[in-house]
Amino acid sequence: MPVASVALKTMSLPEFGEPTVMPLIPRATYEARIEALVARGLKAGFDGFVIYGDREHAANVAYLCGYDPRFEETLLVIVPGREAKLLVGNEGWGYAELCGGPYERVLYQTFSLPAQPRDRSDALPDILAACGLRSGHRIGAIGWKSFGAGDAGFGEATLDLPSFIADTLRALAGNNGAVRNAADLLMNPADGLRAINEADQLASFEFAATFSSQGLRNVLQGIEPDMTELQAARLMGINGLPQCCHLMLSAGRRAPYGLPSPRLDIIKRGDPITMAYGIQGSLNARAGFLVESAAELPRGISDYIESLWRPIFPPPSTGTRLSASVSPAARCGKRCTSASATRSSALVSIPAISFISTSGCIRRCFQAPASN
Repeated sequence: MPVASVALKTMSLPEFGEPTVMPLIPRATYEARIEALVARGLKAGFDGFVIYGDREHAANVAYLCGYDPRFEETLLVIVPGREAKLLVGNEGWGYAELCGGPYERVLYQTFSLPAQPRDRSDALPDILAACGLRSGHRIGAIGWKSFGAGDAGFGEATLDLPSFIADTLRALAGNNGAVRNAADLLMNPADGLRAINEADQLASFEFAATFSSQGLRNVLQGIEPDMTELQAARLMGINGLPQCCHLMLSAGRRAPYGLPSPRLDIIKRGDPITMAYGIQGSLNARAGFLVESAAELPRGISDYIESLWRPIFPPPSTGTRLSASVSPAARCGKRCTSASATRSSALVSIPAISFISTSGCIRRCFQAPASN
């Protein structure tokens, strides 16, 4: 359906509120995920799986059993016909019990922090053998990254596990077995198990997204010139939910790089600003300028409507019109503009440049018609 009209309008952001119920993934969902991995593994010729996790690479272990390591490494060992085994260090022992996933805990103290006791666990080869892995097995090793044709000679025999684990697995499988990278069974964007989310998972993601979205909205509404980056970041109202990445907020010279953490640098009027806040299951990011209107933007950006928006949604030849209307913003009375394309009442937001007003108004470059 062609676009009927295009107009510049003031947009107000509704209040979304915060959740009052926290959706949790039920144990049955984790059990079904393990069963699905085993079924795919059997088709691919695997006799068992070893899934590695640490604080930075926790997602695959957490996806399968609900345990996300805090300080230590962990291994989830899955062998068909046996209960899954979760290897944890000293501090993970109690936390793994609290998580209550479909696994039996196994203490492996080498996963503990340096200088902690290592006097109550067996050697890794013995533990893995007790889990059901043995010589001649084809073992699927899952970290978080697979390797392919574009990785300069790395392939399915390349593992992204610590060498002390990879070496042990290869020695255990022996000459008649093999250890292969099986991360694609979970991570392949086309058909990996994690490419499809259950309703329980979607609810959990949406719960997280509500807080990360609100955090950035708090900054958009509360940021002022002469604040430090740390003061602006504090506006996010971080509430303690586990983060999926470090918090990012920077202004001025550092802003175009996107990744810096906030410092005591002063945010000045006219500065570019980038920020991002990620909770497990959600990452929100915004970029913009601390300005009162488009007239204060740097040269080459103030014409964003014609240069950025119009080429994406060119007016059809059948009479679509481009018009402009500016009205006072609902929140503060300042005259703030944004662009929107209307077709019936279906609109979706496409992020581009956000304008962050010194009065706290929120401006978005454009909105575009949703596709049917």
